Amino acid sequence: MIETIRSVLAVPWGYQFFFNVIGARERSRILVREYIQPRQGDRILEIGCGPGTIIPFLPKTEYVGFDASPVYIKRARNRFPDGKFVCERVSQYTLPQREYFDIVLALGIVHHLADEEALQLFRIAYAGLKPRGKVVTLDGVWTKHQSRASRYIQARDRGHFIREEKAYISLAQEVFPTVRSSIRHDLLRIPYTHIIMECVR
Repeated sequence: MIETIRSVLAVPWGYQFFFNVIGARERSRILVREYIQPRQGDRILEIGCGPGTIIPFLPKTEYVGFDASPVYIKRARNRFPDGKFVCERVSQYTLPQREYFDIVLALGIVHHLADEEALQLFRIAYAGLKPRGKVVTLDGVWTKHQSRASRYIQARDRGHFIREEKAYISLAQEVFPTVRSSIRHDLLRIPYTHIIMECVR
């Protein structure tokens, strides 16, 4: 069953279907309203943008999305012609502009990365942000008080680097001077525990 879900998620229509079924649309609304808090005209860089699922929940912004999946990028370009989408992993060499973005998003990305690559993501985000700009991350997290069902589902997540809250914060603090974290158990219809970090340059 888990392998079937993983194969479905590899294609854009499957990803979008699963996204809707588990209630991730409402999660996106909460993220935008309570944490991302974008303003019209903001410059937003999304690392690991997938098929652009966050875009319908944003005000009109200057949006740039990076993703390594050509099928996701093709879908995003077709759906959101006003955005700019790049099919590759973002790096120091491919970063569109330095000190340019108001917000960098890495939603569901850090728990797919080992520590060194996660640090590189934070360094890239820092380099791309204006002073006082922020990166917002969203990932699965291990906590003492999460349900058995949540732990079961997270143990089968495609990301192999789900961490405890302290470990996520420690990584972000190696790059960012200000890191705020929130733990949420209520963002999806399925049992899942999230950590949201807001890291301010």
